[in-house]
Amino acid sequence: MHPYATDSNERQKITFGLAVLAVGIAWALFRLFAFVHFTVPWWLDAPSTMGIFGLFYAAFDKVLWRKGWVRRIGLVKVPDLEGRWQGHVRSSFDQNTENHVVSVCIKQSWTRISLVLESTSSDSQTLVGSLQVNTPEGPVFSYQYRNEPKPDALETMQIHYGTARLVLRNMAVLDGEYYSGRGRQKYGSIHLEKST
Repeated sequence: MHPYATDSNERQKITFGLAVLAVGIAWALFRLFAFVHFTVPWWLDAPSTMGIFGLFYAAFDKVLWRKGWVRRIGLVKVPDLEGRWQGHVRSSFDQNTENHVVSVCIKQSWTRISLVLESTSSDSQTLVGSLQVNTPEGPVFSYQYRNEPKPDALETMQIHYGTARLVLRNMAVLDGEYYSGRGRQKYGSIHLEKST
């Protein structure tokens, strides 16, 4: 997985909130240990606030950001795209006349993402990406990818790079377009529906 950018300001707010919470808990633990006359070893005392913050941040990044209550109170706006998606790609290679079946696997945390698209002739994987949430059309996932042909693909297919832009609709459909760079110079549309 690689980091992704977002236009939501939630990362600054939540990181600050987790830091304040970590400081508060570190202070409470210090007071508790003083009350029960427990001396913390020197090697544990210095990283305690940062250690608590690190645990909170990791828990939020991996698990808590997905929770419904976190979304209901408005802490997180970044959509959860993780899962399997099925759909098709149309390409200028054949004048957009055929639906080429594809399967997509998206892995995501609050700060990292990876999309792997598999077709009969090639596999693509994201290199960088962004998730915009403040657009009139809904959340938009834009990314750059690397495509590698399978051994039995047409001889004209080569490893190439491209860009895609997908709009999330009703949390279950990704629609958009792509184009490939030098050497391939093809473009087309992508339609995906969430299966799991």
